Amino acid sequence: MRQVTIVGAGLSGLTAAVILAREGYDVLVVERKKSIGGASLHASAVNQDEICFADLTPLDIDAMSRYLGFPLSAPAGSHAVPFYNPLPCLRFRVFGKLIELRLPADVHMKMVERGPRPSSIDMYLYRLAVEHGVRFSFGTRVATRREFADLPPDSIVATGMFREAFDALDIPCTRAYGLFAGGPAPDGRSPFCTAYYHDQTQDYAYYATANGVGAAVLFQRGKPLSDAAVEWFPRQLLEDEGLAFAHWHLVEDLASTPTGALSNPRLSCGRLILAGTLAGMQDPSMVLGVHGALVSGRIAALAVRNREKAAEEFRRMNRWWKLAYLTRRLLWATHPWGPRRIIPAVLGILPRVDQRLLWLLNPAVPGWMRLPESEAGRGR
Repeated sequence: MRQVTIVGAGLSGLTAAVILAREGYDVLVVERKKSIGGASLHASAVNQDEICFADLTPLDIDAMSRYLGFPLSAPAGSHAVPFYNPLPCLRFRVFGKLIELRLPADVHMKMVERGPRPSSIDMYLYRLAVEHGVRFSFGTRVATRREFADLPPDSIVATGMFREAFDALDIPCTRAYGLFAGGPAPDGRSPFCTAYYHDQTQDYAYYATANGVGAAVLFQRGKPLSDAAVEWFPRQLLEDEGLAFAHWHLVEDLASTPTGALSNPRLSCGRLILAGTLAGMQDPSMVLGVHGALVSGRIAALAVRNREKAAEEFRRMNRWWKLAYLTRRLLWATHPWGPRRIIPAVLGILPRVDQRLLWLLNPAVPGWMRLPESEAGRGR
């Protein structure tokens, strides 16, 4: 039985593990944390209290299940809490103007719970992996050049947004800075998402919830948050939404996004197969990562058996990445006057059109709107 090592127990790593185990491989997942949960575990440790993030993503559960080759939801009649919540409304606060988008069910916009709770997508995939015989080595760090060089050929590296792997493998990236807080969602605020575009950040801020928990995040790439920004977001969230948190925490030297060069995304690095954020399968504009992580896990598993076919599928799923990357660079270069004109104009059109066209706002979500035409999920 052929053995495969996977570094990272995030969404793409776990997806690849499930698929490979179902195909008869002996799979070992190496994870630096002592349990499943990724960024939520780090945030909870910093906060000294549980924080679970809710990720916004387009996600057609049935189409994705067909693509992956395994069900992405609990069986009918199960009492398990689903990790995804359909989002009926998306709220934007764009340079002081409120825009709300009502989302029909066939838009497939979801709030997905991330983290260590049994109701998260991380734990759903972990349970599937264990059921299929995947082995786990928790508390095992792979972060240096030598440690990556010592991995067996065709190992899959899926370490998410953590910066160490980008640096060790010389993958161009953009350092990310953030401010976060979290806790239980107020009554009637789950699922919920409100996003801010403002002079105080080149990217955005948001508050999002799923399954009764949520977090607030102020996010910026390329340069640290200003003192004014750190003061602005908690105050604005309280004023607009009545939300207050006892503790806010800065993130300054931990995370990166794969937006350091137009040469991203990439499926491999020497003998290693890359997956998820490290591979660049993350929307470069809004940093929506769930959909791309699942698709990337499937492609990484395919690459173990057929690197050429996987590379073809990888290119197809990232068809719009470079255009979205260049658009994001334009917004960064012209901030704040460029985004002040461009973003309100684009979002202002959306309430006047069929919301099923919402995907046109960001076609670079890897694989979104391309799953139905895929051959990779239809058997072999």
